[in-house]
Parts: sequence; structure tokens; C-alpha cells
Amino acid sequence: MYHKGYVVLFVIAILVVVLTPLILANSGRGFEDIRNYLEKPKGDRCVESKEYMIANHMEVLNEWREMAIREGKRIYFSKTYGVLYNGSIEECFKCHTYKEFCEKCHEFSGVHMYCLTCHTPPE
Repeated sequence: MYHKGYVVLFVIAILVVVLTPLILANSGRGFEDIRNYLEKPKGDRCVESKEYMIANHMEVLNEWREMAIREGKRIYFSKTYGVLYNGSIEECFKCHTYKEFCEKCHEFSGVHMYCLTCHTPPE
């Protein structure tokens, strides 16, 4: 193989071309940025701790859906605070607005909200 150096340079060039958009797209968009991007909630606390809701809000919403549809229950017991809440998305919209919180976070994260294909967000 007489052109070994050219092959190595060609492989490196291909890797640079392929990886550059990925590196540039993800640079500077850390977790801290999203907190400054969203509105601050109006309430003093969420149904669960802030850290839990950031990591598991979809599981909470799915649990509420399952309780309402399959069990006919609309009461949610907070594991963090030991308080009963209305197990419905309306509970979220008491403190958060759809446009300035949900939509912006999902847009920032690149996540599609399929729940709103059936449900209409409040104004």
C-alpha cells in the first residue's frame, strides 16, 4: 500500500466533516441554559420536588392519565410533600403557562409533545 498516509488523512477529513455539525450543535447548550430560557413558575412549589419533576414529569403525567382513565381517580398523593392534589394537567397550569414553559422547554430540548395532539392547552 503506497498511499497509506493519504488514506489516513482522508479518514480524518471524513471524521471532521461528519462530527463538526454535531459538536457545533451541542456546544454551549447545557442544562443551566434551560433554566434561564423558561419563565419562573408562579407557585411556591410543584406537586413533587423540583429535581424530581425535571427528571420525571412525564412519568407523573402518565401516572395521572392511567389513574383517570383506568381507575377513574383524579386525586394524586405527593410522595415528597404528603399532600393531595388534583391529578390533572390543570394542576400544572396553575403555576406554569403552556407557551412560556412547556412549549419553550420542549422546543429547546427537541422533544415532541404528543399529549397535545388530543388535548388543547389553555390560553
